Amino acid sequence: MNYSELLTNVRNYTEVDNNVFSDAVINSFITFAENRILRDIDLDVFKREATANMSTGNRFLAMPTDILTHRYIMITSGSEQIFLEFRDPSFMKEYWPNPTSLNVPKYYSVFDADTFYIAPTPNAAYVTQLGYIARPEQLSSTNTTTWMSTNAPEALFYAVLLQAYSYTKGPPDMIQYFEKSYIQAIQGLGTEQQGRRRRDEYEDGTLRIPLKSESPS
Repeated sequence: MNYSELLTNVRNYTEVDNNVFSDAVINSFITFAENRILRDIDLDVFKREATANMSTGNRFLAMPTDILTHRYIMITSGSEQIFLEFRDPSFMKEYWPNPTSLNVPKYYSVFDADTFYIAPTPNAAYVTQLGYIARPEQLSSTNTTTWMSTNAPEALFYAVLLQAYSYTKGPPDMIQYFEKSYIQAIQGLGTEQQGRRRRDEYEDGTLRIPLKSESPS
């Protein structure tokens, strides 16, 4: 399914023309839909790992420019690899109130949209590995096919329809139907991904919508 096909299908299913569902409006639906899919399932194809160096005395660490969701931060201290624990900002300030005091980092938090907050403030330029989910390029009029539109068209379509019906305050039973269809599509996508992992193509990752497993009769 490409971009123009998605727009046509959304307008046909909702019976709403482009006077209400302009390209710009549906583009916003696509953004929300893609973000929901990426929250609901860790797609291996978007996993990344970046390497950087912390700066001695600097409690801030820049995020990769394409980051959508962080997964872990690991530092190397001598021969030891240490996974930092994620905490909220208020904990960080209470735990390490004096940023000029230095020690081996133990925790991290999100400071702003581009920066992590590290505590304790690093006492060395530790080699850092950051695991994260990258934000894929969105389906659009200039990017007419994406991995998601090609490999997860049902999940994308139903997620967009849910946005469209919520926007128009559509019938609750239709919203429930599309929600059920979306969840089934995500579960199918997760099953396919688990099959690839069993063939040793991928490893790790988490599906946050549980997969259905039929009991043997």
